[in-house]
Amino acid sequence: MKSTGHGPRAAWAALTAGALLAVSGCGGGSSESGADSGARPSGGTRTVHHTMNGDVSGVPRHPQRVVALWRTGAELADMGVEPVAALEGEFLQEELDERTFAKVKDVPTVGSFEGVDVEKVIRAKPDLIVGMDNGGLSIDYKELSEIAPTVVFKIAEPPDVWKNYPRLADAVGRSTGFDKRDAALKKDLAAIERRHGSRIRNAKAVHVNVTGDATFVSTSKSLVWERLDAAGFGYLPSYTHKPARYAEELSDENIPELKDADLIFYSVDLHGKKTPGMDELLASASFKRLPAAEAGDVFPLGSGVNFTFRGGDQQVADLTRAATKYRPAHEES
Repeated sequence: MKSTGHGPRAAWAALTAGALLAVSGCGGGSSESGADSGARPSGGTRTVHHTMNGDVSGVPRHPQRVVALWRTGAELADMGVEPVAALEGEFLQEELDERTFAKVKDVPTVGSFEGVDVEKVIRAKPDLIVGMDNGGLSIDYKELSEIAPTVVFKIAEPPDVWKNYPRLADAVGRSTGFDKRDAALKKDLAAIERRHGSRIRNAKAVHVNVTGDATFVSTSKSLVWERLDAAGFGYLPSYTHKPARYAEELSDENIPELKDADLIFYSVDLHGKKTPGMDELLASASFKRLPAAEAGDVFPLGSGVNFTFRGGDQQVADLTRAATKYRPAHEES
């Protein structure tokens, strides 16, 4: 009894020509599902609207036993929800601080992108199942909804995951103060431009990541671009003009195409660790010959697929350091 899905976080890539990235509980009357949901939530139920799978009724107002499907794990952990089960890879040490990770690292799994084990979901006795889907998964949500109310939010690109944060919080009955915290994050990003705008406003930045054996450049459809733009950095025009996806693969022989970048940002995890393969890219002869590399204007930047407020704060700190250190060529002459 399996609902199959695509490979790990590469599910983002199901809609692209190449693989792009590796992935990253909470009471109501009785559930409307046909299965025994275990703990009976208190506080009544409600209907959640505007989900990928239509209006979902019978959702507990205060769910106690949540199962986390794709791209919900880190956000749930960030808002203090400890699911009773999740897909593999939903709680990654590189995306969460030590204390938060310790709370969720032993959450049992109910499958992966190769398949959701429905029997395991039943044994988890959820009163709510939540997930996100970019249209590239083949999970049978109808089957899961027979176990417990199943709320799935639609996404296309990484920024949509962040936009779904308050919707996910509402679905699991949590008040996170998202609007206030997100406004504070945007204010911190705007402060970078206010303090350093004279030097960075005309600088063309670019962001690279390595996944497997491939190098990718973030485009204007990425969350990392949104954060760079909010901080006042310019960006290489070739990656902002009607991009197909949030990242474009860059072959080794085409690394010289980044020659017009004034600053190059490379992806690191929440703890500042480079993704596997990044050291090899940074040490390659073609990369080291790039003007930005020769000038020392290569900087770490927190992952663009970490959808937590801690991840946002890390990006603010990284962008602030880069803006402080960067010196345009005309200032050095």
